[in-house]
Amino acid sequence: MIVIHKALRREFRLLPEIVAGVPAGDRSRARRVAAHAELQLRFLHTHHDSEDRLIWPNLARRTEVTTDIVDVMQRQHHTVDELVTEVRPLIQRWGGQADVPTRDRIVALLVALHPVLQEHLDLEEREVLPLIREHLTVDEWTAAVKDAEKHLPKNPRSGLLLAGAVLEDGTDAERRWFLHELPGPARLMWRLVGRSLYRSHLRTVRGPASHS
Repeated sequence: MIVIHKALRREFRLLPEIVAGVPAGDRSRARRVAAHAELQLRFLHTHHDSEDRLIWPNLARRTEVTTDIVDVMQRQHHTVDELVTEVRPLIQRWGGQADVPTRDRIVALLVALHPVLQEHLDLEEREVLPLIREHLTVDEWTAAVKDAEKHLPKNPRSGLLLAGAVLEDGTDAERRWFLHELPGPARLMWRLVGRSLYRSHLRTVRGPASHS
């Protein structure tokens, strides 16, 4: 979870500036940035959806101590979901129009989303992860992880881009763990084409100074 959170923090910190930097009428760049933003929003939604359905109910049933913090987690998810639900159709529309009013509304929503998400992730790591370790079984945790993976985009390019996002800020140990968890064919694909694809994607979305 901490490795996933690193990627989410970075992407939603950078997204407002990336979107704001797209010139009016530049539909080609707007399409690329919109596709990137949509992928990250889907990543966030999938991560939270699996928690809502498989983590929080199991945790809430274990002890009275966990009930309050689970309620907070669910309320924070609801706030995040409201912002995501509002911004996603705007991103899809802006990707084809590259108009300034829609771009600026997207930026405002993404700016509002980042601190809400940051607060949620910080609290989850500080207060909830110890409870998960104590009260959830390995099978219950694994089921939530597998469920999230099942609902991610199926096309290989999106999968490699999400892998790159997770690996980008990982420590050496976290990268080894993440790659070890990938199926063999996906791990091979990352080594053969994934790294170069992700570097190219970063240059396209963030600019030529970006690297992975």
